[in-house]
Amino acid sequence: MAAFDVPLVSGEAAVIIGIILVIVGLALAFWGHGIWSSVMSLIGALLGSAVGFLFGTGFGVVAALLLALVGAIIGSILFTKLVKVALAFVVGLLAGAAVYALLRGQATFTPGQMDPPLIAALLVLVVVFGISYYFIDDLIGIITAALGGLLLAGGLYFLQGPGSGTTSALAGLGVFVLGAATQTATIRRRKRARAAATASPPPPP
Repeated sequence: MAAFDVPLVSGEAAVIIGIILVIVGLALAFWGHGIWSSVMSLIGALLGSAVGFLFGTGFGVVAALLLALVGAIIGSILFTKLVKVALAFVVGLLAGAAVYALLRGQATFTPGQMDPPLIAALLVLVVVFGISYYFIDDLIGIITAALGGLLLAGGLYFLQGPGSGTTSALAGLGVFVLGAATQTATIRRRKRARAAATASPPPPP
């Protein structure tokens, strides 16, 4: 298995990062609707603990550790509660970035002037975010499959090197399609099962 060097990342680190991305990508692509809350909870805990530790460093090691623990708990709760908002925002952000790229935005801004590509991208972000949030329960399998495909493609790129860009992209696309189909079918089966359970009359006393 060949790995390539990128700035600030050694060959061994590239292998580790690539393997992690591939594993996480496969998990999100095929089981994302079931594990996304846990993933968001973990991310929230890590970020919250980091923020708490940074705030507590000025008061000593013990205070920093205590604030890190408190921050981990708060971050985990917040990210778990906001999981649907986060997913919808990711979809809106990707759509806005795509529009900005299609309009050939240059990321150069002049004071006092409006940047049309940026305005269009922001409008698309808001609209897509609202639509995605409204239909998030139906789209969650597709969204997590897309994220999983992206992560898997990135992992394969880390492992195989710059020459594998097309192969990595095709593998990511294939995993996205299979994962989206698998998760969508699973979500539909669960919805039908819940609907059947709700419609069935209660057992006689």
